[in-house]
Amino acid sequence: MDRQISSEIAKWIASHKEEILSDLKNAVEIPSVSQPDSEVKPYGKACRKVLERLLNAGAGYGFESENYHYHVGGIFLNTAGKNAGRIGIWSHLDVVPAGDNWSFPPFSLTEKDGFLIGRGVQDNKCAAVGVLHAFRCINELFPKLRHEYVLYMGCSEENTMDDVRFFADHYKQPDLSLVADCGFPVCYGEKGIIDAAFTCGRSLPDFILAFSAGTSLNTIPDTASVTLRTDKIRPGEKEGQADPEEQLQQYMEILSGLSNLQVSRPKSGDFVLTVTAKGVSSHVIAPKQGKNAIPILLEALKTAGIVTGGEDWFAFLLKVSADGYGEAARIACRDKVSGPLTGTATRVDFSDGVLNVSANYRYPIFDGEALSDGTPIIRSLEVLAKAHGFSLKISKNSKPSFYDPHAPAVATLTDTFNKITGLQTKAYTMSGGSYARMLDNAIAFGMSMPGKRVYKEYEGDPRGDYHQANESLNIKDYLKAIEIYIQCILELDKQEI
Repeated sequence: MDRQISSEIAKWIASHKEEILSDLKNAVEIPSVSQPDSEVKPYGKACRKVLERLLNAGAGYGFESENYHYHVGGIFLNTAGKNAGRIGIWSHLDVVPAGDNWSFPPFSLTEKDGFLIGRGVQDNKCAAVGVLHAFRCINELFPKLRHEYVLYMGCSEENTMDDVRFFADHYKQPDLSLVADCGFPVCYGEKGIIDAAFTCGRSLPDFILAFSAGTSLNTIPDTASVTLRTDKIRPGEKEGQADPEEQLQQYMEILSGLSNLQVSRPKSGDFVLTVTAKGVSSHVIAPKQGKNAIPILLEALKTAGIVTGGEDWFAFLLKVSADGYGEAARIACRDKVSGPLTGTATRVDFSDGVLNVSANYRYPIFDGEALSDGTPIIRSLEVLAKAHGFSLKISKNSKPSFYDPHAPAVATLTDTFNKITGLQTKAYTMSGGSYARMLDNAIAFGMSMPGKRVYKEYEGDPRGDYHQANESLNIKDYLKAIEIYIQCILELDKQEI
């Protein structure tokens, strides 16, 4: 890379650091969880607010912008170049729910030990703000461009991806799309995604009053809770009738001695007991980083003798939550390009006497030599569900995406990244699902650096990454990522699109 250009970019970023962080702060403080069922369409008041805030920021820096009916927003660089080609850079402004176990306010940007902490700071508001300032730098230092560039900002990536689906149905797509929602360098393929909803067709034992776990479909739950009426539990044949108070105290004693559990009695005088299991949240694409709270709770109930473990509902729920690779559910599979299936049960809801279980799976790109469509996995889940008295509804089957890894854009971005960093990285595939699967001619690119650093409050702290409590972003890495994006845009601009 030209040292003079690199030096000018680095100086520009350093001199505008506070503005960059201020814009990110303004975005993070809005709890923009997508709510398609909200009365404020299409995704709720908070998503509208954060999109308006970023579009207004772009206008304040002198860029043209467009609001695509609050599904997506666009900020334009070099509109005079649209006849040559349009390159879209995609980010999203919606976030997963905050969840529990935060040490800092989730919707307030905290700076500590060289990190920024807050929900969405990494996934994916940093990309929207970072690319916006990349546009500013280019517009001020290198305004003579061939192509038009658009920063697209969606509002429902974490939920339905109906935002980008709406855009693709109603507007012309860019000639090339870069999705800034993964790690550097280029991701040229993404696994398929299945959202499965299971409903138990049989009644649960009458001693179960409530059962819940999880808040986000693609996040391993860090909390699972059950409320029991212990005087209705019949633990096997015994001589005489067990005293209800004595029985409740016995359960409390056993459960209180188990790890990762909280046991409470909401009100004395009755026989109601609430048991809450604590796990570690993580995205379902990284099961080794998480610990599902659902099997922790189930095993505790079995250990306490509250259930035997042979009940259909219990056995099914354990099979779909016991591991993050589909092994217990007998759907484990893999390919050479994208690796193993990952996924697990992520949400449980028991209301009006009906047990509902949601699961999210990421399946390999290839089934043999052909692109996979998820059919064998769905059939296996149907067999598993039926065997245990559950019905299955597939609410989503997003098929894998695959882009030619030998295409010029892949080589240009990867080579430019390696020259800037001195690394020898290669284009790759991933389990995460980005907008790239919804768009034509799309690849994912950045903004996370290799060897990503996240904030740790103590040694062994399981939090700090995206979709986790204390979601964090290393400031130095972030500013470097913006520099990389600037230089990669300049290199891409030399190509025909």
